[in-house]
Amino acid sequence: MLSYGQHTLSSYEPIIVPKKLKYYYQNVDFSKRGEALKEELAVLTIVKHTHILPYSKRHPFLEKANADPKKTGNLLLMYTGESRSKEFVQKRGNPEGTINTEHIYPQSYIKRLSHSTEEPLGDLHHLQYADRSKNSSRGNLPFGAGKGQAGRVFQRKAWYPSDDYRGDVARMVLYMNLRYNLPCEQVSVGGISLLLKWNAEDPISVLEIQRNNEIEAAQGNRNPFIDNPYLATLIFGEVEGYTVENLWR
Repeated sequence: MLSYGQHTLSSYEPIIVPKKLKYYYQNVDFSKRGEALKEELAVLTIVKHTHILPYSKRHPFLEKANADPKKTGNLLLMYTGESRSKEFVQKRGNPEGTINTEHIYPQSYIKRLSHSTEEPLGDLHHLQYADRSKNSSRGNLPFGAGKGQAGRVFQRKAWYPSDDYRGDVARMVLYMNLRYNLPCEQVSVGGISLLLKWNAEDPISVLEIQRNNEIEAAQGNRNPFIDNPYLATLIFGEVEGYTVENLWR
């Protein structure tokens, strides 16, 4: 039995990396578990991050990452899933736009906790397009448990990202922990346990896969927890009663 903190993993499945990802993950020993596996994935994620994008240059890449595959010229928005024309993106030439950029890991926390701010602030893996009012309502609140649509919870002191986006949030926060060693507890009132639950409850979406591919093309690295959410189980353990499917079998 393997034990990682308060999370226990009684058994685990072998990892067989799919052919299309073998080259990317060729230097990772997936027989390792816990901190040993986390360290190898962290090194890979850092080394592969070859193109550091300034935050000010994000829009062309985010527009590809969040493009609505069913409607040309539209973007899919975080928290609501709404499809809206990219003409509404708030930027220098359109300050009144109704779509703006959401930092899943808030800027204020990054500036306080990270030794270097340029890389994490501009990292597309945790940047999302969202309705401006939703972004404003969340602010820099930590994430908390809830049900249904996105909104404030815990006496308005936390933010629930909605049933459909809780897994997305979990995998983005876990990426930020892996890539920059930023603590999960700062952005989750339930700590890493809540994120692991969300990772189990909300499987990866078509948009997450699209974003992962587009962001790799833009900055060089991938979010391994989107490639296989089961990797979070192998690193952090599992929460009793919550099972994550291993996509690499």
